[in-house]
Amino acid sequence: MSHNEVGSVLGDMGISMGNLPSILVDDPQAKKLEAKAGDVIEIEREEQGKPVTYYRRVVEK
Repeated sequence: MSHNEVGSVLGDMGISMGNLPSILVDDPQAKKLEAKAGDVIEIEREEQGKPVTYYRRVVEK
């Protein structure tokens, strides 16, 4: 996600970067996305037939 997109999402959610759940940089999904520490990734899943979006802050070990 771009810096502007992250700022918009955080503002919409009323939280700061430190409040986002984290995902390790060596997690398979983070690797697949070529994410680096400090990035925010968007994960879309379907739950009970409805799309749900999650955001994760990529961190080192």
